[in-house]
Amino acid sequence: MVTVALDLDPEKARTWIDAANQTHPSLVDSHHVIDARLGISNVPMAVWIDETGTLVRPAEGASIEVSPLRDMEITDDIPERMRVALTEIKKMPDTAEAYRAAIADWVEKGADSEFALSPEEVIARSQPRPHEHSRAAALFELGCHLHDTVGKEAAVPLWKEAHALHRENWTYKRQAWTLESTPEGEESDMSQEVGDVYGTSWLDDVLALGGGANYTVTPDL
Repeated sequence: MVTVALDLDPEKARTWIDAANQTHPSLVDSHHVIDARLGISNVPMAVWIDETGTLVRPAEGASIEVSPLRDMEITDDIPERMRVALTEIKKMPDTAEAYRAAIADWVEKGADSEFALSPEEVIARSQPRPHEHSRAAALFELGCHLHDTVGKEAAVPLWKEAHALHRENWTYKRQAWTLESTPEGEESDMSQEVGDVYGTSWLDDVLALGGGANYTVTPDL
């Protein structure tokens, strides 16, 4: 197993990697190259690659533990925005237990696992890559370069265009938004209310794209 964090600042990911005390390779993709190469559009997502280097499952939601937010009670004293956010989180498909079992089955049985797909099935289940998504990848990458060499303000127009061209790619959005909404030296902000710069927020875009049920690529198990 190899895990890959997506973050322009590797030090932001290091805290989580160290806390997990992982024994497998843990990488940081600071320019989101894996997004474009393997179709990663949210986190957590995974692809399965066998010992011959063949892709046997394309990019899909890869939760293996149920989020504690799913069990959080929605009470009247919670602010309205938080109530709406929790409502949408509860709508997100819960496939953690089934996905974890599928991984274990593949590890044990390899190519004989019912969850290892044929090349034709992998292609059929892969996300489409229209011209707009390819352009979004190029714009996001150029924005990363400008962020590193000129500054965040130079990157914002390119990132905004990338977001508009590939609306379902949450890694592009959340990377840009957290840079805007997180105060210097603090933990990454999860609510990402960035209306002043990007005209939206995490919750606004979740709702605009059909709610929590459509938030990620649900694995077909």
